[in-house]
Amino acid sequence: MTFYSPKYYKEQRKEQRKSSPVDKPIYSAKNDPVIDLSISIEQAYQEALENGFKGSKDDFIRTAPKGLLKTFLKDGGDVKENSYEQLIDDYDAGIQVIEIDGKKESLTNYIIRMGGVDRD
Repeated sequence: MTFYSPKYYKEQRKEQRKSSPVDKPIYSAKNDPVIDLSISIEQAYQEALENGFKGSKDDFIRTAPKGLLKTFLKDGGDVKENSYEQLIDDYDAGIQVIEIDGKKESLTNYIIRMGGVDRD
């Protein structure tokens, strides 16, 4: 049996990686809001160029009507019923917050009383 230096094996692995196809995708963009937003902006920018807009994508974003920009964000993200974000929003809105002698319960007590944070 012949043994080679570690450098030899390292070079062999590099060669194998170059010649072998990728077995699985590196990144899946399924339902990724950042990528969806980027795609929406790019489509609107391309449409504006076709309609005579002259400028960069940054210029387009800076000068686009607020209503158009809001349509890119209209769907928002999923918020679970007992997510930390939802519990804080509910607490700030005063939803089922207990007041004793005019003093609001603490956020910590509120979260515990509402069943805690769902991390799923």
